[in-house]
Amino acid sequence: MSVVEDHDMGGNSISFLEVDGFRYPLVDPETIKGLPQMKVKGDDIFLLAYPKSGTHWLWEVTSMLLQGSANAIPHSKSELMVEFQTQEVIDAFPASPRVLNTHVRYNQLPLQAREKKCRLIYLLRNPKDVALSYYHHHRSFKKFYRGYSGSFNDYLPFFLAGKTDYGSWFDSVLQWEEDIKIQRDRHPIHIISYEDMKENPVEEIRKLAGFLGVSGDDSLYNAVANKCSFEDMKKEKEPYEPKFVYRKGEVGNWQNWLTPDQNEMFDKLYQEKMKDSKFKDNIRFTLP
Repeated sequence: MSVVEDHDMGGNSISFLEVDGFRYPLVDPETIKGLPQMKVKGDDIFLLAYPKSGTHWLWEVTSMLLQGSANAIPHSKSELMVEFQTQEVIDAFPASPRVLNTHVRYNQLPLQAREKKCRLIYLLRNPKDVALSYYHHHRSFKKFYRGYSGSFNDYLPFFLAGKTDYGSWFDSVLQWEEDIKIQRDRHPIHIISYEDMKENPVEEIRKLAGFLGVSGDDSLYNAVANKCSFEDMKKEKEPYEPKFVYRKGEVGNWQNWLTPDQNEMFDKLYQEKMKDSKFKDNIRFTLP
């Protein structure tokens, strides 16, 4: 368990906490160390995703459905992020069920989440938009990365090499695909894509409500979709989260950043890594 300093292609430094060869932001090492032993409830719901996949958005949608109203949740999803918070902080939220969230992989979840067969929601987003959003995340969260200041051109190869916190997008997504296949008989699991949510939010919210066992109707689903629109969330969550958490919220913004050569390089790696993946059918880089 140590702090490691790495460098992008331009020599710009970025730091991480490394535990057993796995990189995290610079969070409390004791919290990471205690994660396997964290106590959870049997009705806790775990929202799972690689960073910058829309977790804030889906966490808000899920929480509103569970409370049965389209009222903004008066705290940040980070307060229920298991690798960021101590047992005491998690326990301070007595609501049942709670929507816990994390970017770690299945074998890193609290042991009780696996033993109690908690419900899992897995969120997937196309990696080009993830890479761009993660770049801005790394530049904005100074305290977690010791002031990274590189350019996107220098950052992209670093991202594609899987050197960021939480590792490679490809490794994470493919491991989750395998674990979901193995664990489907143990856990109730719902898979949702960021692009589907953007294209048809009410329909995806309806499906999610069915998974959660929420009794609702189209008036609730429409209200939640409207309240969780990008602009509304940016305004409503301002007291609880940094402004830069809500940057664009678009599908396909990568087209304004990747050069043709970078896009070709990305596509080649994507085809190579995802050639046998069924998740590939759920990933869209643009919307009509």
